[in-house]
Amino acid sequence: MARGRAAVLDALRRQPDPVGIDALAHATARHPNTVREQVNWLVAHGEVIRIRQPRDGRGRPAWLYQARGPRPADGEYVELAAALAWQLQDSEADTRAEAMAAGRRWAADLVDRKGVTPDPSPAAARRWTVELMDELGYGPTTEGPDDLDVVLHRCPLLQAAHRFPDVVCAVHLGMVQAVLESNGGGPVEPQLTPFSAPGECRLRLGA
Repeated sequence: MARGRAAVLDALRRQPDPVGIDALAHATARHPNTVREQVNWLVAHGEVIRIRQPRDGRGRPAWLYQARGPRPADGEYVELAAALAWQLQDSEADTRAEAMAAGRRWAADLVDRKGVTPDPSPAAARRWTVELMDELGYGPTTEGPDDLDVVLHRCPLLQAAHRFPDVVCAVHLGMVQAVLESNGGGPVEPQLTPFSAPGECRLRLGA
């Protein structure tokens, strides 16, 4: 399989939900027309299935795509966060506050499942958070002497993030904030820059 098609297929395999062409193009740093050709080839060869996006306005519903096979590891948690993002987008409440609160509830579940670091400290909290995000499929790499800056090379909530970046980022921030606090990180205000470069986002874990 050509490298470009393999990269698109890999991106689809990491997603718990169907994804559109524009979101895939953003994630893989390719032109939408190129991605469309590659996805059509994958559909024709049985690697990917095509699904109609539910109608949410005028015009013809777009196609979404999903790789055949099992969901990614921990896909049920990522799928829950994606569902929260779609629901909050239509809420009449303070969307950011509700999304942050949803992220904190998600974090409580993750911490309860995984446990906390045996030696809580700000540095240990950052390491634990990066490890968790790696398990959830975000492909993190740290930068800087104190591991405060993290580059996220993948987004398991790709379609929701492409449609509603403010909501999805707030869910992420709430989750990261609560995870850091649970592991001795103290009160922090993490910052997230979505799509800071093609195929990646940047996360800062503290001041």
